[in-house]
Formats: sequence, structure tokens, C-alpha cells
Amino acid sequence: MKLKIILIAMFIIASSKIIAQNVAQVQPTIMVMPFTKSGQNALELFENDFKWQSIIARVNNSLQERGFRPKDLQETINQVKRSKAVNTIKNATFNVEEAIYAEARTDIIIKAFINVHSEDGGTTNSVQVSLKAIEASSRMALYDLPTASSPPFKTTDYGYLVDRVLTEENRIEKFVDGINEAFGQIVSLGKAITIEIMVSENSVFKLDDEIGENADFIAELITEWVQQNAYKNQFRIKQDSDNILSFDEVRIPLKTAAGNNYSVNDFAKSISRAIAKICNRKDGVKAKRSKPSVSEGTIRIVLP
Repeated sequence: MKLKIILIAMFIIASSKIIAQNVAQVQPTIMVMPFTKSGQNALELFENDFKWQSIIARVNNSLQERGFRPKDLQETINQVKRSKAVNTIKNATFNVEEAIYAEARTDIIIKAFINVHSEDGGTTNSVQVSLKAIEASSRMALYDLPTASSPPFKTTDYGYLVDRVLTEENRIEKFVDGINEAFGQIVSLGKAITIEIMVSENSVFKLDDEIGENADFIAELITEWVQQNAYKNQFRIKQDSDNILSFDEVRIPLKTAAGNNYSVNDFAKSISRAIAKICNRKDGVKAKRSKPSVSEGTIRIVLP
């Protein structure tokens, strides 16, 4: 009887550990974006050409069959059109790619670089495909699938051609494994961003202004804040001069303690507030918080 109780207890403990591990795992959200190496607008091709739609659909299916749930690109484009009050993304006056990233709010963007080669009046076709996974908010490269080509076939089933490319030599499995490993490192170590703090001709404060009884430079106090607030205190000073203080490899968490997404914009808001507070410690001068600029994983702030 005691043996049965012990075995049952061991089973419950083991099951609890497995459940806890599964809960702790973070499943990345993804979206596949088409690109060309010829300079053509791949998003316009995707919207207006069925073969491009079938190619992206096949890439999506390959990822879905391996546990991912890709976000629908066409629906995201439609949402961008509605929010921007436009009927087409052709000749748009805004950055369409950035607008799609912002609307999708995925963890990972899969850039699918595609080239279609046709012969015999379009009856014989082949495709070249390469995939590049990037972390969406920081633009940090995660994993690349080198360019591979399908043999020419007398077919217009472009999805079939893409499937040949992805499944031969286990290419898609290697790509998925690479993404999972890289994303696991982000979960563990945080995602890397860059910060640039600049002095302009309109700045009231300077990086070498002294603050407080210890005569700390503003640059030193900002560096201390970055060290204390970077994820696991991981950061690196890139440049420290009279007019610019910059950091690279500043790590920020993927999620908040409550499990919500944590973005570069969230960190930008925090550091811009911190800089204003640091400057306000200078006697007799009131600092106005500078609005940070965030682009492709880089935070830029002009000193007040």
C-alpha cells in the first residue's frame, strides 16, 4: 500500500512539473511577409497576383504544420487600409511595411524572399526561396534559411514548387528548429536594442553637467539607470562623448511580470522619464521630457 502511495505521489509531482514547464514556455506569434530581390513591391504583388498569394500560403502552411499559427497577412493589410483610410497600399505616403508590423504585433516576422522564373511562355516554372526570421520590435536577426531553388517543372502550381524547396533536405525543419532555439535565447536573455542620447543645439542640459553633491555627470547617472533597468543588467556602452551617449546590446524582457508583451516603446517611455528626472535634479533648471523616437529597435532621445 505504501509503495502504491509513493508511486502515485511521484506521478503527481512529475505531472505537475510537466504542466509547469508547458505553462512557462512562450509560443512566439509570427507573420510571413513577402520580399523580392528585384526591387519590385512584393506587397503589391501579393495583393494582386494569385501566384504570390499561393506561395505565401504554402509557406504559412509549412509553418502551421510544425506548430506555429501565422497571422493572416491579407487581413493585416486590410486593417492597415482601414486605419489609414486608404483603398490601396500602392504609392502609399506612409511606410507600409512598418504599418503592417505595428498592426500585426507579432513576436517574429518571417521575411520570405521570393523569385519566380518562368520559361516556355509561363508553362515551365521554378522558384527561389530564402527565409529570414527577425524579432519584430528590435529587428534582431534570429535565423536565416539560405536561398534554395526548385527544379523547373511544367506547372503553374507555385505552392507545389515552394513545398519542394522547403521540404527537400529538411530545410523547413532546420528553419523551425533555428527559430525555436533563437527565440528561447530571447526568452532567457531578453531582446537586444540600441539607445542613442544626443545633445542638440537646443538642449538646455549637457551630458557633462554635474548633478548633486557627488558631482555626478548626467551621462554617468543615465548609464547607472540603464545598468539597473536593463534585463539581467545586460548592456554595453557604444559611445560616450560630449554630444552623444549610446548603448548597444541593451537587453529588455520579452514579457512583463504579468505576462504582457513588453516592447521597445515601453522601455523608451521609461528611459525618457528617467532622463527628465535626472536633469531636474540640477539646481534652478526645469527639464521638459523629450519625446523619444523609436525605429527598428533603436531608441533616440535628444537631451532636454
